[in-house]
Amino acid sequence: MGVVTANRVRVVRGRPASTTDRFAQHWRQEMEGAALFAGLAAIDRSPRRRRAYLRLAEVEARHAARFAQELARAGVCVPAFTPGWRTRWLLALARRFGTVAVLPRIALLERADARGYRLDDPDLAPYDEEAVNAQWLAEFAGFEAGEAAKRLVLRGRRAVIGLVGATLFVLSVSLARNAQLEGLVFGLLGGVLVGPVTHYLLGKGLIALGAGRVWCGWACWTAALLDQLPYRSSPEWLSPPARRVRYATFGATVALTAGLFLMTGYDRGAVGAHAVAWFVAGNALYWLAGVALAVRLRDNRAFCKYACPVAVVLRITARPALLKVAGNAAACEACRSQPCIRQCPMGIDVPGYVASGRRLLSSECIMCQHCVAVCPPNTLGVSVGVDLAGEERLRERPRGRPSAAAPQEVVVDTSTLT
Repeated sequence: MGVVTANRVRVVRGRPASTTDRFAQHWRQEMEGAALFAGLAAIDRSPRRRRAYLRLAEVEARHAARFAQELARAGVCVPAFTPGWRTRWLLALARRFGTVAVLPRIALLERADARGYRLDDPDLAPYDEEAVNAQWLAEFAGFEAGEAAKRLVLRGRRAVIGLVGATLFVLSVSLARNAQLEGLVFGLLGGVLVGPVTHYLLGKGLIALGAGRVWCGWACWTAALLDQLPYRSSPEWLSPPARRVRYATFGATVALTAGLFLMTGYDRGAVGAHAVAWFVAGNALYWLAGVALAVRLRDNRAFCKYACPVAVVLRITARPALLKVAGNAAACEACRSQPCIRQCPMGIDVPGYVASGRRLLSSECIMCQHCVAVCPPNTLGVSVGVDLAGEERLRERPRGRPSAAAPQEVVVDTSTLT
């Protein structure tokens, strides 16, 4: 039969033989759970997860106190508690790989404890509570695993655009092509169809008709640098006059290159050594302006929003795109945190479109999939359809008020814990 020792309950042949021994074993299990969740709360830096772990630790401690009371009534002195090897091992893994990595294993252990209560005594007081908490923990583990995967997607997109953008930049230099807007103007005026004209026809034309401004989200060499900066939560848009700067930039670029061609006959800005000089110098200017704007406005994509001349072209060619983001209106309205608004690098009011039953019809959408990756109810996704973008729902800064406050965190309901 089972006996209570200083730090553990020994069970002979699988099950304790008496009620006292069963309560001693369950007390030990609940104390292990309380120590484990308290340890996870001490390790994790996320306020959301820390609150959940502390709540679970309180529940386990309350269950342990209930068993301790039963043991005291039976005249059994509860021994001093020291966490077992399994708890220490799980906490060591959590310190090394993060608490989310051990949640699935802990959920299985909680489910096993609930089954143990049912097998030992279906009328055991904490059985129902333990079963509910085990189910909640399993759902919480799945939710956190999904959130970790979403964060990996966001980090992966930055790596992809960095790699693709750098590759295309090097390829343009090695082929002696000026793939910037001035190269397009020189090419069109000089009849040079190979290089910049082909690039714009495909990257900013045909591809945009199918997939929107995917170039801006996944391939642009200017954005490849800007997306590595730390200002990833988009603030509210500046007033409309600031948004017209890119049209001035577009007009100045076209006027400069067309003027050189028409007035001086200069036609070497599309292909060749001169084209490479134009390309490198133009990008250096874009990068310098982009970094300066990002630091000033604390917004990685400030250059894309206010100064990029290429956006003027893409906002037109991407309007009839077949691929756009869509979602479920009911699920979106029920979402309390709405992190898609905060995480959209272009400051688009994503729920505003979804709640009205429409796809994202903003011409500012760069198809980066940030909103899809952070959507708590997982209702957002890419859809195929026929409609015309152009209706702008943007997070705008009211006049006389500073930029939006610090972002909210995703709320996870722990009220179902008993």
